[in-house]
Amino acid sequence: MRLATAVMLVVAVLTGAILLGGLWLDTRESADARCLAAEIPAGVAVSEVALISAEATAWPVGRRCEWRAASGDGVVLTQTGWPRTIGFAVVGALSACVAILGMRRRRPAAIAPLAVCLVVYGLAVFWAG
Repeated sequence: MRLATAVMLVVAVLTGAILLGGLWLDTRESADARCLAAEIPAGVAVSEVALISAEATAWPVGRRCEWRAASGDGVVLTQTGWPRTIGFAVVGALSACVAILGMRRRRPAAIAPLAVCLVVYGLAVFWAG
């Protein structure tokens, strides 16, 4: 295995662990509980029924909370996970480049970082349901 593939494999595994760890932190008791435990955003009605819905999301990999607006009309949305998801997408794109270059040079091991990225994202999509 060449150095570039080995480095990308380590980076893909670490980024995947960060992505799945962040999803776990965002939804560990339930998405509802995590929304209520997080800081309530400005413009949200202060009441026990202010949270309309909460769910784990696959893109970005995180949690989406929908709140009743204090003004009485409309909703306020909060979404977690954008920095992790963008970082993971960059690593996935770099892994795809390494895989393409490796396949052109007949190095099948070069596909390993891309495979890790695909498996991790598949797990996140399954988890977010």
